[in-house]
Amino acid sequence: MQPLKTGAEASPFADGDWQVVYKLFPLHSSGGLGKTFEIDRYPDDQGFEMTVRDAVLIETMEKLIVLHDAGAHPTELVGIDDQGDYLVVKQPLAYPYKNLEEDRLIALERIRAVPCRARFRRVVWILWEHDQAWVLSDLHPGNIMRDARDQPTIIDALLSPLPPALIQSDRLLAEDVEDAKALREGRPRPSRDVFAEISDDEL
Repeated sequence: MQPLKTGAEASPFADGDWQVVYKLFPLHSSGGLGKTFEIDRYPDDQGFEMTVRDAVLIETMEKLIVLHDAGAHPTELVGIDDQGDYLVVKQPLAYPYKNLEEDRLIALERIRAVPCRARFRRVVWILWEHDQAWVLSDLHPGNIMRDARDQPTIIDALLSPLPPALIQSDRLLAEDVEDAKALREGRPRPSRDVFAEISDDEL
């Protein structure tokens, strides 16, 4: 197999004969396996803070399953290697994107993610999958590619569940979750009065 460029989370190897890529996620002694993030409100109530940290095995497996089920690049969990050093996953061989911005938008449409309007300190999207809301981020150039049908696809991302208490704490976030759920279920997005939250005294 041919080693590919190592990412922040895994070391990929391409099998040209079978047109697949194996990704090896190291099982660190600290329990870290890939990356995830935690979400909290800033103390000044000026948006949300995302703290990236090492993920544990169940979180990385959950992320890969959710992305797969949502319609990102197909991913198969192969298992743990015999020595217990790596989680091994397999994906079909993917190819470079053609236009990053355009391909990213198409790939996001494929997984039915909506842009998040709530105040985060990075660009994020909201995804509804497995009967809950998720925050999606880190769609850098290395995570956007094209599949064998030449369709834009997401091969990896940072993904974390969105706690219901946080959803209820922010109107825009709650509306984005409603939109993502409607999109996943094939329903029209809810119609809203854009002036509902504006007081006449503020005009």
